[in-house]
Amino acid sequence: MNKPEIVVKPLQIADLNQDLNRDRRSLYRYFNQIEKEVREIIEKVEQEGDRALLFYAQEFDGCKLPSLRVEEKELETSWNQVEDKFKETVTLVSQSIRDFHQNQKTSSWWNNQSGSLWGEKVQPLNSVACYVPGGRFSYPSSLLMTAIPAQIAGVARIVVLTPPGETGVPAREILATAHFLGLKEVYLAGGAQAVAACTFGTESIPRVNKIVGPGNIYLTTAKKLLYGLIGIDSLAGPSEVAIVASECPEPRWLALDLLAQAEHDPLSLSILISPQEKILLEVKKYLEREWQNHPLPFSKSVPFYFYQVENLNQAAEAVNSLAPEHLELWVPNPLSFLRKIKNAGAVFLGPLSPVALGDYGYGPNHVLPTLGSATFASSLSVRDFNKTIPFLSPTAEGLSSKYEFLAYLASKEGLFFHQKSILARKQTGLASFFID
Repeated sequence: MNKPEIVVKPLQIADLNQDLNRDRRSLYRYFNQIEKEVREIIEKVEQEGDRALLFYAQEFDGCKLPSLRVEEKELETSWNQVEDKFKETVTLVSQSIRDFHQNQKTSSWWNNQSGSLWGEKVQPLNSVACYVPGGRFSYPSSLLMTAIPAQIAGVARIVVLTPPGETGVPAREILATAHFLGLKEVYLAGGAQAVAACTFGTESIPRVNKIVGPGNIYLTTAKKLLYGLIGIDSLAGPSEVAIVASECPEPRWLALDLLAQAEHDPLSLSILISPQEKILLEVKKYLEREWQNHPLPFSKSVPFYFYQVENLNQAAEAVNSLAPEHLELWVPNPLSFLRKIKNAGAVFLGPLSPVALGDYGYGPNHVLPTLGSATFASSLSVRDFNKTIPFLSPTAEGLSSKYEFLAYLASKEGLFFHQKSILARKQTGLASFFID
């Protein structure tokens, strides 16, 4: 039976980077190793369309599909067959997610400055694909997290892609959730082949503007290779949690929170940071006890990093260096400590805020930046389903006050007709065009 690999040691930022960059570098090498295989999958789907998808369903999922599309009647039947408790839960959770994400809506704007007009038009994407992972677990929560922000943004067409599984039918809860959300296009395709299908389009699956949602390393590698031909949300790696605890009323809760992240994948990162050795050792004891009663079903040992820091300032420095996907704060006045945090995907304040609340729809999105990308990326939001189109309309007076400088800059870049295009407007008699 595998065992947890718990590393307990004083923290040095250099050591932290070495420990975690080792894991992240190994994952990067894995991306490179499978890139050739993913390219072959992409090319086959691009050339053969549905036939390739049906082939990979048999090759990877072990099922022979009669069709790639799930009929709307089957979606409705799935909703009618799920437990009433599931229906109540989806209704409650979807409203929480919707209430949170409504605050992210953006609108077009314009300013009139000295008679000149400029601004941005906010435009929803026309079509997106929401990817819902299959495999070891079923994730109706991921469908809620990806489709609801798209609906709020006003996306006209939302497609669902999910692996078929050995039976040729995804989990009933995923199909039921699609029906609840009013989504009518659900297709059976997983991994790299799903990304290729919605990038190029096949006989059954339409081409879309963007694909969002977490998945395995094959799906992530395909996103990386096809970005530019299709929009993507992010390149998701294994799940991560960092917990800063200077006080610990319930050490068992901390152990459970660390195990909950490790439960996703043997490559997941679970990190505990504390100025008190007693907390580290207490949580270690409970973690080992929980593991003994319910070991995680992985063939390899799962690493847990326990770091002792000198004070909470060093803890904040460590968090900002790590840029974790999830951050729990068990500290006095967590809102004050939050001011020190610059890099984190989502933050959970206090002992009553486990990461699992965010995973299952307390409000914030659970599609978050991983692998340290929280230094430059944010959680999935309504903004990911919009694009902005800037516009301008200067008056003759407004143009004349700037044209010489703009024309000069064009000349310094050596672009003759850029310069001449600006200068041609120098003494225009034309009136400006304004937007009502």
